[in-house]
Amino acid sequence: MMTIHEQLINDLNQAVKDGKPWVAFNDQGDTELTPYTIHVFASAREAERFCDEANGGFDFAEQVFNFENYIYMQSATLKASLAFEKQQINPIAIDTSAIAQQMAEQSLYLPAGKSFDDLEASLSRGLFYPVVWQHAVDPLKEIAEYHVVGHQHNGGQVYEIGHSHRVLESFGSLREARTFMDGAVFYNELADKGTDYLIVGRFHGKSLELDMEGYAAPHSGITLVTAHHNYNDGHDWHELHSLSERATISQYFFVGLHDGKLVLYSDKLEPTTLGTAARSFYPTYFISDYLTIKNSSIMNEQSFDYVKNQLFYLGFGEEIAKPLREKMEQNLTEFTLPHSRKFGQDETSSILHFSKGDQKDKDMTFFNKADVTLKQPGKEDLTQTFFFGKEYNYTLQERYNMMDGRAAYREQPKVAPVEENGEVRMKPTGETYFGWRGLDFKNADQYGNFNPKVMFWNHQKEVGKYPIKGIEENYDKQRLIAKLEKGNKVDVILLRDGQEMPAKMVANPRMARLDFYDSNGQTLMVRKVEKQALDQTQKTEMTPQEVQKAAIARAAEQKQDQGQVQKPGTDDEQKNNTAQRKKHGVHV
Repeated sequence: MMTIHEQLINDLNQAVKDGKPWVAFNDQGDTELTPYTIHVFASAREAERFCDEANGGFDFAEQVFNFENYIYMQSATLKASLAFEKQQINPIAIDTSAIAQQMAEQSLYLPAGKSFDDLEASLSRGLFYPVVWQHAVDPLKEIAEYHVVGHQHNGGQVYEIGHSHRVLESFGSLREARTFMDGAVFYNELADKGTDYLIVGRFHGKSLELDMEGYAAPHSGITLVTAHHNYNDGHDWHELHSLSERATISQYFFVGLHDGKLVLYSDKLEPTTLGTAARSFYPTYFISDYLTIKNSSIMNEQSFDYVKNQLFYLGFGEEIAKPLREKMEQNLTEFTLPHSRKFGQDETSSILHFSKGDQKDKDMTFFNKADVTLKQPGKEDLTQTFFFGKEYNYTLQERYNMMDGRAAYREQPKVAPVEENGEVRMKPTGETYFGWRGLDFKNADQYGNFNPKVMFWNHQKEVGKYPIKGIEENYDKQRLIAKLEKGNKVDVILLRDGQEMPAKMVANPRMARLDFYDSNGQTLMVRKVEKQALDQTQKTEMTPQEVQKAAIARAAEQKQDQGQVQKPGTDDEQKNNTAQRKKHGVHV
């Protein structure tokens, strides 16, 4: 007795023999992949249309939308996705330069959103991949006949349902077709029938083929003029192409390798050539990647994409995607991955922890935490565990900055103690706040992790108090602040008596100040300056109104600073700050 996987392969092999090399199925949630849930097709166009109708279809009996996720692929790809068959595939050596040259010579391009790596991966497995052929035509020479098409839609909630169109009349010239269309539009507006009109030109030697809205399929003709019915019982006219100008036509094909050369195939995967009649299709639901299959069902590929993208945006790079997939394909409940990254002379060496979800999310894998070890020349290694969730995560760069003694500023969730099963845990309240977060190197928990330290400080206002070049414009200032908020050492130019001095600036929310360092890492003592409102008035590019506003703003700020009540304990902090500033350094 055959297993479900064996039965699937047997059915797919038979479908290919019967001239049906495409397979479609629902990749939604926990939908089982069985011989009864797959659908085979002779062409990609048929598979595409099936997926389009199945996804988001409206159930009139239940009066609800069916949000499905039907996709289609080559039967060979689905067969190879079965673990025991996938191991038998030996990749074909690909000459990427030769492939790129052959595509350029034939004016072939990759579809939007697709990469050359995707093409190379498919070709190396002996599979086919969609490409776009773009070529210019002379409408006046290519068009044999002009057709006036009427199109109607019943106005239902599902746009794809309820379309109808027909050719009203055919003519030998565009002038005749336009005259007929003008009359049709005029009488349609009087009768309020809500019809759209199109003039399409049929190419010589081609049979006209229209899509659901009445537009000409690229291989059969070209749409020249449209008149769409509007809500004011009128029509909006658009000239899409002119007979006096060349038009660019796009058609989709598939490519594969034969003896190391690129070969063109139709949507039925039959060899073809450019310029031959080919039915129009667009690979919206086409998938070229392998799927991960377990327990006779497809493991959610979106889980891999989600974790892969999460790791990338958190700063763990693209290279980790390959070992991540290898681990996830083993269907492990828990696993770890090593990772290292250089930050100048420093390096972080991390162990990333992953685990499967609960019963509800049993097919999902989650990135939970990272044990990060900071290695710095001349210093003992420092290790800290950081946890990660669905949102409000700090990047690896920001975590490194925290371990290096700095802090990062971003939005974070408010938490409150909640008792669960006799234990008190900190749970998000649903509200958020913005603040600086660093590590408290004087206090650690029972596991040796330093406690977080949250600080609040108006750093944006503080930046404007220092003689920094290039922050006059708000855009440039905000770019600098964005780098500062990550906890980075930001390169700046300090100004003093017309002289420029390169320096590095660091946010110090613990002391509510900015710290500056020279190229050798030595502290620079930088004095705060006025906002220079009066000096700004002397700039020739300022208008009299701007001069007044700048002077008034400066006076108001001085009055506000003088009226603030000093908080208790501030004297001691100011004395400490003064003592710090008396340390040896360069004064600016």
